[in-house]
Amino acid sequence: MITFSRIALVLITIYSLSSVSAIDREKVIKIGKQKQLFVDHFIIDTLENVSIEVGQAQKYGVVMEPTLPTDFQTGMVHDGPDGGAGYSFGESAFCWFFSPHWDEQKKMFRLWYMPSKRKGIGLAYAESKDGINWTKPMVSKDGKSNIVMEPANGAGLDGVTVTIDPSLPYGSSEKYKVAYFPHPGKCQTHLGYSADGINWKHYNNGNPVTGRAADFSNKITWDPNRKKYLLLCRQDFGAAGGIGELRGVRIMEHSKSNDLINHPMAWKTLTKFVLNDPSKAIVPGSRNVPERQIHTFPIWYYEGVWFGLTDVLVATDVPVPHGKQDYQTRHEKGVWEFYMAPSRDATNYNFEIAAYPRKPLIPRGPDGSFDKDCARPPANIITHNDEHWIYYFATNERWGARFWDARLALAKLRLDGFFYLNSEAKEGKVITRPFIFEGDDLELNVNALNGFIKVEILDEKGNDIPQFSGKSVKTYRGHNSLRLKPKWNGQANLSSLKGQTIRIRFTLQNTNLYSFKVL
Repeated sequence: MITFSRIALVLITIYSLSSVSAIDREKVIKIGKQKQLFVDHFIIDTLENVSIEVGQAQKYGVVMEPTLPTDFQTGMVHDGPDGGAGYSFGESAFCWFFSPHWDEQKKMFRLWYMPSKRKGIGLAYAESKDGINWTKPMVSKDGKSNIVMEPANGAGLDGVTVTIDPSLPYGSSEKYKVAYFPHPGKCQTHLGYSADGINWKHYNNGNPVTGRAADFSNKITWDPNRKKYLLLCRQDFGAAGGIGELRGVRIMEHSKSNDLINHPMAWKTLTKFVLNDPSKAIVPGSRNVPERQIHTFPIWYYEGVWFGLTDVLVATDVPVPHGKQDYQTRHEKGVWEFYMAPSRDATNYNFEIAAYPRKPLIPRGPDGSFDKDCARPPANIITHNDEHWIYYFATNERWGARFWDARLALAKLRLDGFFYLNSEAKEGKVITRPFIFEGDDLELNVNALNGFIKVEILDEKGNDIPQFSGKSVKTYRGHNSLRLKPKWNGQANLSSLKGQTIRIRFTLQNTNLYSFKVL
């Protein structure tokens, strides 16, 4: 019997081989001093007894709960009354969408979040010195809440994310940007801007800047490669709601010199896509609507790679009847988990390595846990103190259950640990593609605590360079380091190779190699 996991493995293998064959292995590439992550075969020529594996974050626990009147949605949730005005869908929407950031100017963790879907409730704000203990300052215009922005038409708020624009200096009037859609209202993306993240103005006089749809992680972000703003929103491929709904992603770029004030609607579509999960499972009662769909898709840029935080909903046609909620059982339908999907160009994402074989960054919890049915992604990931801090939205019930306990939780991941090269008991080898060496030294992020690694330098054709290979090489055993600088006998560093075209051969056993960087 052919299992799904075996099918997924075949797909990954096919993808890996096709990725390598699509690249001219003999072509010299320039990497400069950009850290090289092992998310694909961009830097890799050959692998022997080595595989690309998917990292998994370690959970810290709940860090924030609904506490203010504006945080509450319904009259009652599982763990007590929340006193809200109610809403047609009913579920608590606390942190349904949220944007955590490390604000370099303020030296502070800052969080913008969706508190509820109630009419008149807008963008909420919280802050923290340590990223664990959060406060919700009363910074609204009337000083009575933590609501810092209201939708232009006085409706509620949905699909909201906030970006701290890296292309602009602190103090710029547009340093902070927000994307959202008002609820109720037309399901179209709206944009806003702020100098401080507290006092906001609306682009396009508060009118939408796109057509349908926007019930999604609307996000505006800066692409450092294109030198343009990108805008993400939802693309409908099926019915606009209900059992025939097929959710997708639309990615656009700004086409008028990044001038959002004078040209807020100048967005050109780059791509539209759905998940295309290989299981081909169909929502019961639908006309070929896939069960596994992209629900939201925030993208995040790190060390030259875009990551799509692929929030997958296992869609169902049966909402949970009121009074039939189950806060104990870990369900498999109507649930959310998210997967990392790398991209080199911000438009083409690889779902084969994590999403298709079901390898989430943060798995849902066990029976009875606060996150047993939902672990949804943040708008971006924070890299802090040599770790990746991944906040996530968690619930203890399914889509359609409506009444659940919404929480903001935290998980942490080793630096560069989203994907990595793994060798087990059998010695493995990795040879890079040829690249121009533009530094003086080399640095590795590696865990060889229970094994070893050695690093050899080869010429462009793959021949050994004697002073940096063979007997000249030091073998590192029992090392677990984020910044290991390998050494070679009789050589202070690699400065003699500067400007030359080289390859690197890593030999490793029972070792995880996360990245390398030219210094």
